[in-house]
Amino acid sequence: MFFVDSHCHLMFSRFSNVFEGLSDDLEVQYNVDAIIKRSEEANVKYMLAIGTELSDVSELKSIVDKYANIFRTVGIHPLEAKKHCQLYNREEISYIIKDNCKHNKTVGIGEIGLDYHYEKESKTQQNELFELQLELARNCNLPISVHSREASDDTIAVLKNHSAVKGVFHCFSGDEHFAKQALDLGFYISISGVITYKKATELQNSLRYIPLDRLMIETDCPFLAPTPVRGKLNEPAFVIYVAEKISELLNISVEKIADVSSQNFFNLFKKAHFNR
Repeated sequence: MFFVDSHCHLMFSRFSNVFEGLSDDLEVQYNVDAIIKRSEEANVKYMLAIGTELSDVSELKSIVDKYANIFRTVGIHPLEAKKHCQLYNREEISYIIKDNCKHNKTVGIGEIGLDYHYEKESKTQQNELFELQLELARNCNLPISVHSREASDDTIAVLKNHSAVKGVFHCFSGDEHFAKQALDLGFYISISGVITYKKATELQNSLRYIPLDRLMIETDCPFLAPTPVRGKLNEPAFVIYVAEKISELLNISVEKIADVSSQNFFNLFKKAHFNR
């Protein structure tokens, strides 16, 4: 039995402004080597390091080149859309993403999508970049990792126009209706530590409508640490708590959750399967 963290951010130092007072810990306790060591000790055998902006592609490449069990995606997070539209034109964005997709351990494009919680004023740029990156995913024949926050209707509408592109809704926290829409489009659904929170009743109910052959698990670290480590920085080693909660809710063994979620990861991210 082993686990796959299907969505994690490993460069904790990039979030130093969020985790005030932890600068020393980020460099020592939470450097990439230490994170990976603890992950392997917790039987998290593979990880997908997620790209969020074009400035991180080189650093992510160095990580996946160093560690055989880590893969990466490349893409622009919706909350970075406004900045990237100011810094780059469409041709530059397309070239950087397509060039990085040639790398054997770049297994997908993401995370991409729409986020209207913080950036309602950048809806136009978000949608433009979402459409562009979906086109690139089709051209590169790669799956996508989708971020959707308070934008479920628009996200589904855009994806319906790109039916050839498949992927996973990461850190899913929607209701049954949203889950069924995602599944109808042929997407996988990834569950994070949010499932362990007492108030996450809607998500816990939605879980019952997700077939096992479409289920993945993730941490989305360093955020959203699950119970019983809530309040700490999240890391891939903690994905076990996600699996345990799903096991409890579905009355299925943790071993079964580990097996199906890992198999689903490699079924979707086929480049990862061939390069592990």
